[in-house]
Amino acid sequence: MTATGAVMWRWRSNPLRRTSDTVEAWTGLLLALLLLLAAPLACVMAVQTTYHRGQATADNQRESRHPVQATLIESAPAANLHAERGAVGTKGKAAVRWSTQGSERTGIAIVAAGSPSGTVTTIWVDRHDRVTSAPLDSTDVAARSAGAGFAAIAGVILSVLGIRVSVGRMCFRRRLTEWDRAWADTEPQWAHRA
Repeated sequence: MTATGAVMWRWRSNPLRRTSDTVEAWTGLLLALLLLLAAPLACVMAVQTTYHRGQATADNQRESRHPVQATLIESAPAANLHAERGAVGTKGKAAVRWSTQGSERTGIAIVAAGSPSGTVTTIWVDRHDRVTSAPLDSTDVAARSAGAGFAAIAGVILSVLGIRVSVGRMCFRRRLTEWDRAWADTEPQWAHRA
C-alpha cells in the first residue's frame, strides 16, 4: 500500500471502513481547514488589538511622563543588577536627586550599573514627580504585538490538536464497540463450524 493509499483508505468505500473511520476522516479535514483559516485570523486580530492598545498606552505614557536630569547621590552597586527591557547586567538601582519647579526631589531610579556617586543621568518622572519607567517606544509595542500574535497562533494550534485528540479517542472507543458488536455477531457462526 502506498503512503497516499494509507492516508486515503478512510475516504474510499471498503468493507472494513466503519462509521467512526468516516467521522474521524471528516473531522481531520475540517480541523485542518479550521487551522489554516483560524490561525492566521487569530494572529492578525491579536496583533492588531495589541498594537492599538500598546500605541494608546505609549501615547498616554508619553503625555504623563517626562525626562529630567538627575544626579546619583550614591554609587550604583554592581551586585544589585536586574533585567530591564532585556539589558541583563547593565542596569542597577540607586538613589538620585533632581530639581523640579524650584524644589529638590529624591528617589530610587534605574541607572547604569556601577555608576559612581555624582554621575548625571536621565530619569523619567510622572506628573507628580515620582520616578517611573520610560514610556513604551515603537519597539516595545511591536514586540508585545508579535508576542500576542505568536500566542494566538499557539492557542489555535493547541485547541485544534486538543479537539483532534479528543475526537480520535472517541472514535477509537466507538470503533472498539463496533468491532465487539461485529465479533458478537460473527463468533457464534465460527464456533458452530469448529
